[in-house]
Amino acid sequence: MYFEHLIPLWATIPLFSAMVILCTVLLILRPRQRMAWVRRLLMVLLLLVVALRPVTPIEGEQTQRMNANVFFVVDRTGSMNAEDYAGEQPRLDGVKADMEQVMGMTEGARYSVIGFDSTATKQLPLTTDAGAARAWIDTLATEPTSYSQGSNVDRALNPLLVEISEARSEDPDSSVLVYFLSDGENTDEQESESFSQASGFIDGGAVLGYGTAEGGPMKAQGGEDDGEYITGPDGQQGISSIDEQQLETIAGEMGVPYLHRDDPEAPIEG
Repeated sequence: MYFEHLIPLWATIPLFSAMVILCTVLLILRPRQRMAWVRRLLMVLLLLVVALRPVTPIEGEQTQRMNANVFFVVDRTGSMNAEDYAGEQPRLDGVKADMEQVMGMTEGARYSVIGFDSTATKQLPLTTDAGAARAWIDTLATEPTSYSQGSNVDRALNPLLVEISEARSEDPDSSVLVYFLSDGENTDEQESESFSQASGFIDGGAVLGYGTAEGGPMKAQGGEDDGEYITGPDGQQGISSIDEQQLETIAGEMGVPYLHRDDPEAPIEG
């Protein structure tokens, strides 16, 4: 511990010596007001501590705020349980690893999460609390299989537009980085809206794709069949495949790179 004086010692010593002596003398001479002068003496001593300003050095470097707002748009549809990431791992494992990696690249930034499945919702408002973002990552799971009503990658578009436009308006000096993490698979048989509407607000980021063209089986989430492999109407095991064309289109519309992810150790560039 050391001291960082608010005022020089040559001024501190005579100033506080005079106040301490005054309070002590009046404490003795005015016994009826003794408690009042005790309080005043304590106040002077506390002010002395503040003026001396004792500080404890912090080991290591302090992380400063990165001037960026990072938005994660995360696919939580059932197909993200497909087991064709880095071998036979669920795609969601790759999403979690990559979100952690992005946070490591952007320490000190503000983070927000928009999740989409049958609907899209803001899961985490913009915050500098990296612990809150990591807690969300730790508990990330797909929507319950029984709730699925078909999905489309554009479900997150409107919530994203609202969030990034507000961030740009409220914090114009900060960069807006968007990371879109998905397998690109649509199951509602509808055309996706263009993400080009968002390009004017985005300074960087990436579209990160998960899965393989051959596809992988998926386990049900929640309900009586939790943990069982999903089967189709024909009784055959359901297979989900990545739609890289869709993901490349989104990346082009937003003006960010597309990266196919199959290795949690591979760097996220761009």
